[in-house]
Amino acid sequence: MKGTTIKDLKLTKVVDGDTVKVMLDGQEESLRLVCLDTEESRFAGGKPATNAGKLASQWAKEYFGVDEAGFPTTDVLVTIEFDTNDSVSVSLKKHRGNYGRLICYVYKGDENYNLKAVREGWSPYFVKYGRSRLYHNQFLEAEADAQSKKLAIWDPNTNGSGEKRDYEKLIPWWNFRSCVVEDYRHSQQAGVLSVRLDYDTIVEAGKNRDAITVFCDLQRGINKWVGDNALIYAGSKFQKFNLWIPDISSDAGQEILQLIQLRYVKYGRSYVYVSGEVSLYPDSPDGIPQIVIRDVSQFSDIAPGA
Repeated sequence: MKGTTIKDLKLTKVVDGDTVKVMLDGQEESLRLVCLDTEESRFAGGKPATNAGKLASQWAKEYFGVDEAGFPTTDVLVTIEFDTNDSVSVSLKKHRGNYGRLICYVYKGDENYNLKAVREGWSPYFVKYGRSRLYHNQFLEAEADAQSKKLAIWDPNTNGSGEKRDYEKLIPWWNFRSCVVEDYRHSQQAGVLSVRLDYDTIVEAGKNRDAITVFCDLQRGINKWVGDNALIYAGSKFQKFNLWIPDISSDAGQEILQLIQLRYVKYGRSYVYVSGEVSLYPDSPDGIPQIVIRDVSQFSDIAPGA
């Protein structure tokens, strides 16, 4: 399968090893490059800044031919490719992350930068949010090749005695999560909705108070306590979706809390199928869709009908 492509986009900035910006339809879009997670060149989001991160950022800037600040000195044109063959309009909506960035592959000429970055050892094959639909085998081969040659992050000397990322823990966790995502991808025909992919459908269901099943990420678990009630932000800044747990001190509430903390937070599974009536809070067309959780049976690791 070939993914949907948009050609000849003007590169406006290389932010670091896994993020670049382009002009698209008259506005600047940030691209989060799928299946990549280069180390950080600056401390961000709890991740340490490492020498490998600084070198990856420098390598990316040299690769795309931009200056040290990441800005092109002449026009640089790139092609982006999405991980499905949906129409351009659907792809531009469907392939966005929690911060609104487009999630895609980027090409310079005919070369897939994402694959090259893994092959050169600047990133592991990053499957925390799912495997590549288009290039899974190629990513596996690229990562194995880089590891066998001790390139970049796979060479202990790259970071030396400085900060480093713990891939011995991270990679098994990412692969565990990717298996959950693969199960979800196979269950999509069963009517399961995704916060990111089916948000408009979830909002419409909220207006009608329909019973639905949503595949979502509990992330860090309880985000806010409101008296004896708990709130989980199971969506994102751009696609808000909440789980409301009333009367957390009750027996049912304690069972729900225990399940969330032990199964979905402590061991990092995060992903879960949540079933129940969805409504909008507050009760208005602009309200945030939410499901009230009253029983542990509303959580499942298995899609309905699977």
